[in-house]
Amino acid sequence: MTYLYVQEITDKKVGKNLNEPEVAIQVLRTIQTIAEATEPVDGDQVKQWLGLLRDNEILAQKWKTSAHGIEIYPSGKRSEDRLGIVVNNGVVTVVNAWISEH
Repeated sequence: MTYLYVQEITDKKVGKNLNEPEVAIQVLRTIQTIAEATEPVDGDQVKQWLGLLRDNEILAQKWKTSAHGIEIYPSGKRSEDRLGIVVNNGVVTVVNAWISEH
C-alpha cells in the first residue's frame, strides 16, 4: 500500500502566501506523485522522505520543532518561500505554505 497524500492547504492559499506559487504548486504535484508511487518503510518515514525529495531534486530538511515534519524550499534556499509537510503512519500531509522571516 502506498502513502496517502493529504493537502490541508489549497492551491489558492499557496498562491496568496508565496512569492513563487507556480513553482511551489509544481513541487506539491511532484510530492503527490511520489506519495502515490511509494510504499512506507517500517522505520523512519521522515528519513525515507528526505531521501525521496533529494532524489527528485527538491531541497528540504527535517523540521527542527517537529518529530515528523519536513521543511521544503520549493524555489531553493535563497528564496523565502517554504512548504511544510508532515510524514507519519503512511500519510504525507501538506500543512503550511509561508514566507520565511530569516
